[in-house]
Amino acid sequence: MAEANIYTVGGTVQAGGGIYIPRKADMELLNLCREATFAYVLTPRQMGKSSLMVRTAQTLTEEGISSIVVDLQELGAQVTAEQWYFGFLVKLEDQLMLNTDVVSWWQAHAHLGVSQRLTLFFEQVLLAEVEGRVVIFVDEIDSTLSLDFTDDFFIAIRYLYVARATNSEFHRLSFVLLGVATPGDLIRDAKRTPFNIGQRVDLADFTFEEALPLADGLGLSKDKAQQVLEWVLKWTAGHPYLTQRLCRTIKEQAKDNWTEREIDQVVYSAFFSLTNKQDSNLQFVRDMLTKRSPDLFAVLRTYKDILSEKYIILDEEQSLVKSHLKLTGIVRRDNGRLCVRNLIYKKVFDNKWLQEHLPLPLSLLKAQAVVFTTLVVTLLSLGVRQLGVLQAMELAAYDQMMRSRPDEGPDQRLLIVTIDDADLANQRRKGENLAGTSLSDQSLNALLIKLQKYQPRVIGLDIYRDFPAELPELAQRLQKTDNLIGVCKGSDSTANTKGIEPPPEIPKNRQGFSDFLHDPDGVVRRHLMFFTPETASLCSANYAFSTQLAFRYLLPLGIQPTFTPQGNLQLDNTIFPRLSSRSGGYQGIDANSGQTLLNYRATKKIAETVTLTQILSSPMNSSAIKDRIILIGVTARGDFPDYWATPFSSRLDAQMPGVIVQAHMISQIISAVLDKRPLLTVWTEWGEFLWVWGWSLAGGLLAWRFKQFLYRGLAIGIGATILYLICFIGLSTWAVWIPFIPSTLVFFFTSVSVVASQEAFKQQQRIKISKSLVNKLEIACVLRGENMTDVIARLITQYIEHNEMPTNKTDEQSGKQKH
Repeated sequence: MAEANIYTVGGTVQAGGGIYIPRKADMELLNLCREATFAYVLTPRQMGKSSLMVRTAQTLTEEGISSIVVDLQELGAQVTAEQWYFGFLVKLEDQLMLNTDVVSWWQAHAHLGVSQRLTLFFEQVLLAEVEGRVVIFVDEIDSTLSLDFTDDFFIAIRYLYVARATNSEFHRLSFVLLGVATPGDLIRDAKRTPFNIGQRVDLADFTFEEALPLADGLGLSKDKAQQVLEWVLKWTAGHPYLTQRLCRTIKEQAKDNWTEREIDQVVYSAFFSLTNKQDSNLQFVRDMLTKRSPDLFAVLRTYKDILSEKYIILDEEQSLVKSHLKLTGIVRRDNGRLCVRNLIYKKVFDNKWLQEHLPLPLSLLKAQAVVFTTLVVTLLSLGVRQLGVLQAMELAAYDQMMRSRPDEGPDQRLLIVTIDDADLANQRRKGENLAGTSLSDQSLNALLIKLQKYQPRVIGLDIYRDFPAELPELAQRLQKTDNLIGVCKGSDSTANTKGIEPPPEIPKNRQGFSDFLHDPDGVVRRHLMFFTPETASLCSANYAFSTQLAFRYLLPLGIQPTFTPQGNLQLDNTIFPRLSSRSGGYQGIDANSGQTLLNYRATKKIAETVTLTQILSSPMNSSAIKDRIILIGVTARGDFPDYWATPFSSRLDAQMPGVIVQAHMISQIISAVLDKRPLLTVWTEWGEFLWVWGWSLAGGLLAWRFKQFLYRGLAIGIGATILYLICFIGLSTWAVWIPFIPSTLVFFFTSVSVVASQEAFKQQQRIKISKSLVNKLEIACVLRGENMTDVIARLITQYIEHNEMPTNKTDEQSGKQKH
């Protein structure tokens, strides 16, 4: 009968005095070492790597080949690079008994890098003092994966291999690397060449013939022992650790006869019960699958496909996922395809286990679902937007960004002559007849005489005069001043008015309508440049007052208005895009005629301003008037208020005078033509849809990516800030009205939806886990022959006894006495 310690379930066979079972890998590795070939044995744990290493090293030593075994775990993890590399050389010195003092040598070469000292030590010390071939076994190389300085260690090993081409002495030195890692894990810096030397040695599971020596330790007759071994291998498929542990368990029960069903019960008790699922090998596989996985979702999904056996999953050496699965030990390669390694793994890591461990965001909130969710949120928000629900918020955001733009400075091509309350009082004091207007015939005549003296390019009279001039000289001047533009007002069907006539002395070609378009909130954001007047209108002008002044200013430069086939006004190379009923934040507006967005000049003062009294009573600098556009308008708040709400302010006390609004309109036209100042534009509906959808995706991805509340909130806050900055820069720099409100809404709403979905899924998962624990508890109770209700009642009672607090001082004292 074999000895009791024949089965090794931890450490090396040699250390435990167990039986060693040779495999194909033994001779393969031994021959590679004899030939001084670099090799590596990278397999899952408890496959016999260490036993193979020790046996091979012993055989080589017996053959006169120096063999060194270095366990990298002994070097520690909380060390510096200097300490780690030095510790490695100390291990070499201890086993080779070198004449050179490693400590002194290391300190003498401190001016070199640690990896350079390592290779230099091999060349100047190790190969110089040791005769013949040297094989260095480096075990537990996966312990380097947590260190950030060991890339150079494996690069140094590769150097020692490559240096054979120039130094024949290096042919005497070879390495064998062992551990739970892939070659790609060894050098993690993507900028460096991967570890690509050496020959792989695969450790396969025991075949029935190889495992036959294990049958001798079962304490049964030869035939019965071999039959039991067959039943064992049905479950373990020859896995070294699982096979030996199961054989040891059978041996410990000391039965003379076994049935297959009894062996199955032993397997269940050893590996499938609630307690024994904590087996070290099963725990290793579980941790490799869930904690050390390079891509948790991809690894578990691939394993699920392999487990189902519905598809042929081919092995791919370059696949990170499949290499990791093989490294866990749960799958093996079989004729080019991957399959579950054994029946024990298949039962422990089954579909139920997968449902519990598949990552929630990827298993339940799949990419297709995320895209679908964001698409639905986007379509809903844009649908609500088209109903006009968001228009007020979008216009408010638009105004805020307009106000926040950097100052552009005044437009030096304009001069504004204002008539304020003091000017009205001054005219009355002189006894001039205002006759229902803000500017008397006498003052207007004097003003035109003085302005023409300095040769302005065009004069705009932004004052209604629907009556003939009483002063004959003024009437003649209004008629013959070719650079003077007057105003009228078009009819308004909604207000049932026919408009206001132009000054009768000014011909039609020098007239412009002064109609402003204001939004439902009363704010002027659009510029009506031209329209077709109604037949009954008292104002027959086709072009706006501001447009006419711009035309007259540009005409001496040879720039005349034309129209594109789409009906857009064009001046030189500048095209003024017409608004549609759904441009930007507008939804369902009346977009008839030639409307464009009014790109107010970002400045506190649109142009130089002088009052009527100042210009009539004081000498003027000719450069302030010559070749400029002169605007004459009312800023008085008394008898003739002409004030409008703008993006800069909608408050009544801070509204903008109509003449100033006209100045912004004129400045927009001539600045676009002469200065190439951009006109405000909007994206197409498809462009806006893709933009909003993109921010919906961004919100969902941020909520999915960041699990902690603080980081998630910070990420979403940064995302919202970036969104605002892009929209602001788009408006202020590129003159593009980018949808801000719908993008913000979908960004936050999608984020909240994803978080809510995650929490719902987690709750479902907790319920699943609770049910699983109850099932496991029930199974444990059955095995113990107890009633589950009694067990739960006992546990609750024990919990209460250990956690209840004393209710009064007597109880507290009694409790102290008991203790």
